[in-house]
Amino acid sequence: MAIGRSIQVPRDEEVTDAVIVIGGSLRVDGRVREGIVVVGGNVDLGPESEVSGDVVVVGGRLVRETGAQLHGSVSDVSFGEWAPWTFGRLTIPAFDFGDFGRWFALFGTVFRISLLAVLMAMFLILARAPVARIGHAAAAAPARAFFTGLAAEILFVPVLVIVCIGLVVTIIGIPLAIVLVPIAVLTGFIAMILGFTALATRVGEWLQDRAGRQTHSAYLAALMGLIVVLGPTLLARAIGIAPWPLRFAAFGLLISGVIVEFVVWTMGLGATLMTGFGRWSIAPPPIPPPTVLPVVVNA
Repeated sequence: MAIGRSIQVPRDEEVTDAVIVIGGSLRVDGRVREGIVVVGGNVDLGPESEVSGDVVVVGGRLVRETGAQLHGSVSDVSFGEWAPWTFGRLTIPAFDFGDFGRWFALFGTVFRISLLAVLMAMFLILARAPVARIGHAAAAAPARAFFTGLAAEILFVPVLVIVCIGLVVTIIGIPLAIVLVPIAVLTGFIAMILGFTALATRVGEWLQDRAGRQTHSAYLAALMGLIVVLGPTLLARAIGIAPWPLRFAAFGLLISGVIVEFVVWTMGLGATLMTGFGRWSIAPPPIPPPTVLPVVVNA
């Protein structure tokens, strides 16, 4: 039995018991008198191998080379195959889900968009004014908002770790460190969703202005912005389940969608921090029209 590692039965070795491998692969070049069970790995039967019992493979594949003798039955439960990435001497385990993986990616994207739409609606109900302030701040200073959000994304984990270490060293601050981590993560999550909602709403309002149809509905504007921002990613996942000639276009579309999402999430986070979670506005007030004084003509 092996857990979390791969094993091999050499050519001159005979195993009289069953071979069970969990989280690894099995290579058989010798003889196995009982069955084989491999979960989360592959089974390779060499040309001189002999297996008397049944073979069960879960989450992997069975490869039988010419000359391999298998006297039992084969049960294969798999959603793909292991396809490790090799960089010189470094091997990174990876699993290719095949066609199932592409359907799973599509369903995952649909679920993520649906969940995000529900959260956006909640934020519009509970914090409509802060959402508007954040959107105006992002539109007034997009570069500043982006770099502020980028700095926050880069420094969040290091700063949190340093603060926790400082609290733990004081011993008295250990309970504070335990409480600080979930609070910081929750605050960051709220800032991200709040900023994304504001940016998506702002994009939807801009589209309505360009079309000359201002509905004055924040929910419709947020929905339009959500479709525009996440549309490329959703379309790429949908094309990904198509036949192979069409999948090539999905890769470039997916990269574009990831870039657009990253920019929107980062800019929204920065605008949220710049406005103190939408508590104040940094956009300058509109310039009032000049006052025209009446001309008095003396007779």
